[in-house]
Amino acid sequence: MWPVDYDVLIVGAGFAGSEAAYALANRGLRVGLVTTSLDSVYLPFTPIQAPFPQGSLLAEVGEAGLKGWELHSRAKYRLENHPRIHLLQLSVTRLMLEGPAVVGLESWEGPRKTAPKVVLAVGSFLNPRLHIGQVVEEAGRLSEVAYPDLYQHLQQLGFAFSTYRAEVPAQGGTPGYRVEYAVFAEGEWEPSNMRLVRLEGLYGVGLCVLGQGTYAQMATEGMRLASLL
Repeated sequence: MWPVDYDVLIVGAGFAGSEAAYALANRGLRVGLVTTSLDSVYLPFTPIQAPFPQGSLLAEVGEAGLKGWELHSRAKYRLENHPRIHLLQLSVTRLMLEGPAVVGLESWEGPRKTAPKVVLAVGSFLNPRLHIGQVVEEAGRLSEVAYPDLYQHLQQLGFAFSTYRAEVPAQGGTPGYRVEYAVFAEGEWEPSNMRLVRLEGLYGVGLCVLGQGTYAQMATEGMRLASLL
């Protein structure tokens, strides 16, 4: 048996993962919110559009015309200063298992973190291929690293995946690009309770299960997950 660090661990601090963490923490749960880069927490790459979901972190910190880095700064401040959220920069490589149940996470850096419930909110970062002209990178967005070890581990556990594609237009001096990424295949995820069915205590939210959606939709899904846990 492992000592329990958190009530819930969430991998991925985009809109869905961050909203789930914020809503769970506001209910009194201890949340570990894990991301590969603190610089990309709640960072939109394209402009956000109102209306924002009622009761969401996005509604608290967002406003029409707000630039991406300013939204990131406001949201990250709320998350970092919440007494029940621990924002961690770790590269998750594997799930920790006890029989058929998930009990935590392992990281490339070494630390292990434990919780009886684990949420994957890894967006477009499972087996991604980012195309900029003739250049192909293993990244889910520009300059943001993927989860290759976690993806291979999930495959070894028997999870099946489908491939989705997204186009991001050029803007503000940043080149446009195309990204192809893996999404949990139909039947691996139950929409009603958001469980990833092969393991107990494992949940999925955001692009990695839905494939596509707006920032507002991802925020809504994060809050919906929090209401189910």
